[in-house]
Amino acid sequence: MLAIFLADMNIEMNSAQRIRFCLLDYGLYVAVLLVMAIYLSTSLAIILSSLLCFMWLLAGEFKALPDVVLKNPVTGWALLLFLWFILGLSYTSVSYDVALSMVMKYRELFFIPVFTAFLSATKAQTWVWRAFIIASLVILAISYLMQAGLIAANNQGAFAFKSRITHSIYISFFAFFCAHKAYQGQSHVKLYWLMALISVYNLFFVVDARTGQLTMLILALLFGFQRFSKNALIIGVLALAVLLGLFLNFSDKAARINRGIVSTQAYLQAHPEKSEFSMGERLTFWKYSAKLIAEKPLLGQGTGSYRQEYERIARSEHLVSNNPHNEFLMVTVQLGGVGLLIYCCFLGSQLYVAKRLPDQEKWLAQGLLVSLVVTSLFNSPLMDHGEGHWFAMMIALCFASLQTDFKERTHA
Repeated sequence: MLAIFLADMNIEMNSAQRIRFCLLDYGLYVAVLLVMAIYLSTSLAIILSSLLCFMWLLAGEFKALPDVVLKNPVTGWALLLFLWFILGLSYTSVSYDVALSMVMKYRELFFIPVFTAFLSATKAQTWVWRAFIIASLVILAISYLMQAGLIAANNQGAFAFKSRITHSIYISFFAFFCAHKAYQGQSHVKLYWLMALISVYNLFFVVDARTGQLTMLILALLFGFQRFSKNALIIGVLALAVLLGLFLNFSDKAARINRGIVSTQAYLQAHPEKSEFSMGERLTFWKYSAKLIAEKPLLGQGTGSYRQEYERIARSEHLVSNNPHNEFLMVTVQLGGVGLLIYCCFLGSQLYVAKRLPDQEKWLAQGLLVSLVVTSLFNSPLMDHGEGHWFAMMIALCFASLQTDFKERTHA
């Protein structure tokens, strides 16, 4: 009887393992579709990310969270920041519904360990990187078709499928990725250089988004540090400075950058009537955000409180703000210095953990971190749906290989 009981238990355990592996395998296909959806459909991205979370729970992967966090501390800091947003519900000044809505906007932090579970296999990482390439090429093609007048421009008047900021974040990193693949010198070198070139051209001469342009410039410098010798780096920096100077002084496509500079100067010289452009608005948001932080520097105003508290202290302004267009300030206003420390640790952990990766993966992880930091200075990417889902997926992808061969790398 005991032998029969043990045999039945073994069958049940094997059956549970088969179900788990089946869910993880099918989850890979959902992850590939999710990458495409992030670029093309907000509704579909919500459905697919929710489906992945359900499959993650059903497969019992939550039991492996301690091991995931141990091998990849980036996931641990992401979870801690998400939990701190939940803790912020307990002392927020706004209604529970408003605060809970803000927690849901930061659910992408929870998605990072969830996505990681489906990307630990090398095959999965390869497939998702290919989906990333295809999706990037699709939105580039749409952008150029919009410029040619074959497809109507978006509701912002920009030649981008989504907002110009979102588009530029995606494409600046894609250009950086293609440059690394081309410089690697294995296969399709010319094709990768071509894709990098059309991406850079798209950023500066088609979709004039300053966030993406600045990100691209810093990524270009990072690429030089990663790949060039000292002398080649100096030549590269000089060439980049010359090209940037020519662009700013002789191209009509630099108009938005120049307006941003003028608007910033006007704001700093106390001429608010001249600072109606977005940089002037951002500086106003930042000023009042700093005042809110000064009121409650340790724990902040509570989750979801930004808009209500901003309106309370900025009644004399004609600008209504849902966020300060700065992730560091957005986190600190709500969660205080403790929340800011956790967010900085989340960023710092990516830099630290990237050292464990092989050069190619390490360089891409560093580039993704640069993209997140630059974007966080001028926007709230983790709160925004498109950017939040994209960064969650790309962070999981860049660090997923730690789940498969962590021990070999750390003990090598």
